[in-house]
Amino acid sequence: MSEKVVLNFTHTYTKDDFPEEWDMAWEDCSDIIGTNCYCDEDAQTLLRQRMAPYSAAGIHFIDSGNYHYLSKLWIEKLQESFSLVVYDHHSDMQLPRFEGVLSCGGWIRALLEENQWLQRVYIIGAAASQKVQAHGYENRLIYIPEEEANLFPQLGKIFSLTREKKIYLSIDKDVLAPSEVRMNWDQGSLTMENLKRQLKIILQEAEVIGVDICGEDPEQTYAPDIARNKTINRELCNFLGAYI
Repeated sequence: MSEKVVLNFTHTYTKDDFPEEWDMAWEDCSDIIGTNCYCDEDAQTLLRQRMAPYSAAGIHFIDSGNYHYLSKLWIEKLQESFSLVVYDHHSDMQLPRFEGVLSCGGWIRALLEENQWLQRVYIIGAAASQKVQAHGYENRLIYIPEEEANLFPQLGKIFSLTREKKIYLSIDKDVLAPSEVRMNWDQGSLTMENLKRQLKIILQEAEVIGVDICGEDPEQTYAPDIARNKTINRELCNFLGAYI
């Protein structure tokens, strides 16, 4: 069974959220300051220490989209050629606002500039208006905007073109339509059915060496929304765990 790790910043996760037999590893990171949306160098050092016992392989739950930059810290552990596939309604390709500060909105750009093992990035389901942020990286970045992400046959063709067989997968649940689950960021329009169909292509055609999942909403109070969010976490974990 794949290693499963929970990084808890907002206490949105509870141990009742996951079956006992999954044997989740838990790290409470709520005591680390300087982590919400932006992560300074001191916080990055502390986070790397908390993450040190775990590998990039397996399935990692990393709290809300405010902490999506944790994908970069997981990926730093990889020492082999790979490509990155990101499902997200945001490009996460923003220019840095402060030197030495990693952000949830710019971690992919930082990864492209710093990681020697990274071959290509696929950003799937982001708003078309954000594609401009990817300017200058067209030779290494394939941008599949929200309007095309639901076109399942075209997506399959795109993945059949890549020669890179090892993939790290990052899923922000804000890529899903509000009818599927409600998040604390603006959302896309992908259905769970389509997401799973596309993930199946990736899992069958490539070796997925690690996964992280974010998009929790710690401010959620409506019980049916909370329950649906937790159900999707279990559904994704069960689905992905069958392959990796």
